[in-house]
Amino acid sequence: MTRRVAGNIPPDMILRKLLAGTDLRAVRISATLYRIERAPKVPMLRPAPSPLPTPVATPPGDIIVTAQKRPQILRDVPLSVSVLSFAPLARSHTPSTRDISLDLEGLAMTNLGPGRNRQFIRGVADSPFNGLSQSTVAVQVDEARVTFNAPDPDLRLIDVDRVELLKGPQGPLYGSGALGGIYHIVTRKPEFEGISGSVRLSGEAVQHGQPGTGAEGVLNLPLVDDRLAVRAAGYRFVNGGWIRNSGAKRGTNSAETVGLRLGIRWRPAERWTVDAGFALQDLNSRDSQYVTASDDTLGRDNAFAEPTDNDFKLLHGTIKGVIGALEVTSATSYVDHGFDYILDASNAATAFGLTGPVRFEDQRQYSVFNQELRLASSGRDHWLVGLSYLQATTRGGAQVVNAGDERQTVETYDRRVIEYAAFGEATVRIVDRLGVTLGARLFHSIAQDGTGDEPTITPMRISKTVLSPSVALSLDLGGRGLLYLRYARAMRPGGLTPADMAASRQFDADELSSLDLGMRRSSHDGRLSLSASLYFTHWDEIQSDYLLANGLVSTRNAGRGVIVGGEITTEWTIGQGFTLSAGGSAQSARLTRATDGVELDDRRLPIAPTLSGRMALAKSFILSDNWRGQAAIQANYIGKARLSFDDDLDRNMGNYTVASAHAELSCEAWTLGVRVDNLLDVRGDSFAFGNPFSIRAAPQYTPLRPRTLMLSVARSW
Repeated sequence: MTRRVAGNIPPDMILRKLLAGTDLRAVRISATLYRIERAPKVPMLRPAPSPLPTPVATPPGDIIVTAQKRPQILRDVPLSVSVLSFAPLARSHTPSTRDISLDLEGLAMTNLGPGRNRQFIRGVADSPFNGLSQSTVAVQVDEARVTFNAPDPDLRLIDVDRVELLKGPQGPLYGSGALGGIYHIVTRKPEFEGISGSVRLSGEAVQHGQPGTGAEGVLNLPLVDDRLAVRAAGYRFVNGGWIRNSGAKRGTNSAETVGLRLGIRWRPAERWTVDAGFALQDLNSRDSQYVTASDDTLGRDNAFAEPTDNDFKLLHGTIKGVIGALEVTSATSYVDHGFDYILDASNAATAFGLTGPVRFEDQRQYSVFNQELRLASSGRDHWLVGLSYLQATTRGGAQVVNAGDERQTVETYDRRVIEYAAFGEATVRIVDRLGVTLGARLFHSIAQDGTGDEPTITPMRISKTVLSPSVALSLDLGGRGLLYLRYARAMRPGGLTPADMAASRQFDADELSSLDLGMRRSSHDGRLSLSASLYFTHWDEIQSDYLLANGLVSTRNAGRGVIVGGEITTEWTIGQGFTLSAGGSAQSARLTRATDGVELDDRRLPIAPTLSGRMALAKSFILSDNWRGQAAIQANYIGKARLSFDDDLDRNMGNYTVASAHAELSCEAWTLGVRVDNLLDVRGDSFAFGNPFSIRAAPQYTPLRPRTLMLSVARSW
């Protein structure tokens, strides 16, 4: 037995510490392979230790991903996947989902504010508005599906191992709604080996805005040797605001995020584990973050503040085990997600028969229950089959309120979608290096919509039975990479727009199919890796949320779209501690035919930029046996994008470059960090939208967060 080693430490140092006091040593065989052998006994004084070698980055081919519902080595996955691995808690900052979008090619997001945003992958973007249409990206936390048609809950990535982004339709394994792909958060699980934990405190200063603070902690506690352990993570962040409303001296759009996550792991028998737990997060934003003059200003004049309250709760349980040659998985999860917000609707007061200042108050309650049972084989030729049941509900409503506190209900939300499914996937080797992966999902979807003033489901039903197939050919490139060609299809069920709308009507299901040709390759020594892909997507009967004349959001079928694009990502370990990484994407996402036959001046699909790219240079350094550190600088270019299909809302955004820099210095269990975001204080327009009731009266801009300095100190044990 050896003492546990934790921290951001090169493999050589890890092995040296682990083997200290034993008669063993680790001998490097290649960049990624070590042999542990008995150390020779030399009857002489021990020489001074030699300098530590330069750390070597782990090649991408050795990264394990689980978003395909089984552990896989990344180089063997025959589809486009991006993986962002996280260091332990001691980091220069804890990223939000929007921060992650700067590191993963193909992921784009709106920027209404924390807890209000929508995610899109590879141009599969239907609308910037938060209506009732199902999301094109499914957010997954471990085995739990946590979103259906709700905005991104913006879960803080505390004690997270990695984020996996599956690109392209994932209908065969994930069912309806996974048109664009899967955003998969993989948390760290309880460990049986020993008590461990970490704490990090941080502070931030926002130029032209308010200061912020943060505190987070993680504790791993074994309860029964090799049988039972718990792991808890808690956090509280206050992010300083930078938008001034109605003459305020400081930013009013500050946000507070408080969260707790608890996980329990029980090993009742060899090769069986039971994981259960819950996660809570309460996100409160005091105001929205758009302006109306220009993207160079940081203020606006509204009659009301526009706060958001996003409350997220997750309960989950997963049983995994082995029966003979079969691996069995049963996963159950339940999400309760509240989303409330207020908007200034004074510009649209006359549309509701009111005068003077008017507030729009929206309260929604989302829930998602998911149960899945899977059987899988082990071995080279892999297969899995499964059954699943999903129920997603949306309830609530919206009112307009005048200065006299008179309320008028303008929307009623009462929708339930039930999905029964059987699915499977199998990989077979055709010849030694050529394999084929076949997948399919047969599901029956039932959408029920209430149409009364009270949130009660009525017999208004839309049923649909769909088969979503996928097929992928993969060629092993001599153990250092993969060449693949994949076809897949996914769909979303139809439904009704919210009740109490004059334009209320049915919208049909939409269906998306995609062809993806890609390659993943690393050099023999693991210092250079390359991933590239080309994709073609055909999208029929696009469901799209849009604005009515009074500012309310309805849903329609916008037409047919085609997306053609390409991505490339590379990482090069130069030597002497330097690593260079870069990536970029280019795509043409266009509406080829509108449902009503109207010719549009701009046929680009919304939100997704035509061009985007990033470049980062990192340096790892060793100051002594105890002190080591790293520093990095990164630049991102976000290309031009548009807001909406509607000609009167066709606003341009994007076309800016931002830079960030960070550094960390560690000594044993302590880590100090410094980070600067928006290094050059760029004022680009990240999102040309903020308030649906006043957007037609004047242009709206969402300026980037100004230059922000963050300092942190962390302690682990």
